[in-house]
Amino acid sequence: MMELDLVRVETHHQSPGGQVQELFLGDVHTDPTQRAYYRSTGYQPPLQSAMHHMHPCPACAHVFRASEEHPPVLPHTPGSAPLSLDGRWVSRRCETRPAVLFLTREFTFRTEEHSWEGVYRHYSDPSCSRPTFTLRASGHYSQGDPSARVEGGTEFVFKVTRAAVTALETATARVLNTTRRGTCGTAGAWEVGAEQDVTPTDGCTALGIKLPHKEYELFRTELDLRRRPLLFIGERPTDGSSPDRPQKRPTSYQAPMVHCDRHDAAISHGHTDRLTLAASGTTGVPQTPGLALASVCLLWGWRCAF
Repeated sequence: MMELDLVRVETHHQSPGGQVQELFLGDVHTDPTQRAYYRSTGYQPPLQSAMHHMHPCPACAHVFRASEEHPPVLPHTPGSAPLSLDGRWVSRRCETRPAVLFLTREFTFRTEEHSWEGVYRHYSDPSCSRPTFTLRASGHYSQGDPSARVEGGTEFVFKVTRAAVTALETATARVLNTTRRGTCGTAGAWEVGAEQDVTPTDGCTALGIKLPHKEYELFRTELDLRRRPLLFIGERPTDGSSPDRPQKRPTSYQAPMVHCDRHDAAISHGHTDRLTLAASGTTGVPQTPGLALASVCLLWGWRCAF
């Protein structure tokens, strides 16, 4: 029960007049042999309060009325949807990663070209209100067979061929300007708000980015209760390694992403809901720029991106 070592509660409001409470428990190590010793530094996707939940939630009413003598019989979910990646997908909320890392993700897939682009916006706080840097990566992918290990999942192979970084605070730009020449863009030329292509330097050593790079992935699509498509992408290894071999392909998923249309455009640009924290074990974990970049370096090499 190590997931109970780290607990966080968020409360926010939805119109008209509703209140939503969510419970975050500590992340579980992706290697089962390490779970007895691992201490959480990130979160799992949240649980909803059975009383104060986001509508619609048919299961919530069943759970609320249930008891130990009469456990809930949960309704069937919409289930999986035909796998179709084409278009743009965005994070539904500020996401956490181990080692106190916060980010939002945005993916664009062009299925006819088998190409993809990802934008990872990193922040220094759990509400994703203080940006530190943005990474833009792109490449190609190939779709494989349905997973033999994870029912409903489909295997993919992704290749990352290009990447660019934008420093969004002075401290981050200062740290990147101290990197050795030829290891992370143009040394000494980092400025806040100016994107630098790090492809010519084969990535950025300071951020753990190596190019070109190949990863073995697991994807799944589902429909939520509003019949909107959701995209689940394989969980990143807790130890900071990369799924660069078929044996290391994920067997679990990150928080789902939602298909983005014009009405969702604000979400993809980081305008997340302002959350009121009812209780939290980490209500604003302080991070110096050096610690933030060290956390990224520990988890990147495409360790925390997908």
